[in-house]
Amino acid sequence: MKTFILIFLALLSIEKLTAQQTWKLAKDEDGIKVVVSEVSNSEYYAFKAIMSVKTTEAEIIKKLKDVQKYPEWFAFTASTRLLAQSENEQSFFMETDYPWPFSNECMNYQMVFEKLQDNVMKVSINGTNTHVQCEYSLKKASGYILLEPENGAIKMTYYFHSEASQNIPPWLINPRIHEMPYQTFKALRKKLNS
Repeated sequence: MKTFILIFLALLSIEKLTAQQTWKLAKDEDGIKVVVSEVSNSEYYAFKAIMSVKTTEAEIIKKLKDVQKYPEWFAFTASTRLLAQSENEQSFFMETDYPWPFSNECMNYQMVFEKLQDNVMKVSINGTNTHVQCEYSLKKASGYILLEPENGAIKMTYYFHSEASQNIPPWLINPRIHEMPYQTFKALRKKLNS
């Protein structure tokens, strides 16, 4: 009996580990694909959004460095403020708009621009609660954006995972988490093509 229980628990652990690494399609529309996945030690899903856009890497980086204009295209962004900026790094404050009855949450982010092999640009995004001045700040937030040349266009991959500090039920956020990157990519593409 003990052996059976141990085998059963081991199988459950393997199944859970596999599930945490499995991406599921959440949205595929207008040339934008969003997949979501469980994350180990978190009740909240991570997302990965992918699209190709006819522009240059330089134009995308220009938009990413223009932090003050994020509320114009970065979905559910209530306000932003640039804290520091150099050629390959920047830090900024961002307030995320949460629906009623929850309050907005904020975080300071560090963004690093790094050229990888095969002419791929990686933009790392890491949240830090250092000196954040707001009522609610996210528990954690991290991700990246990859910019890869693709047949005269740029393939963008945006991965992100965050956790709210308020007691927002995962069943309320997880089924809708794909809307943020989808709306962000849609608005960014429009900005890049205008």
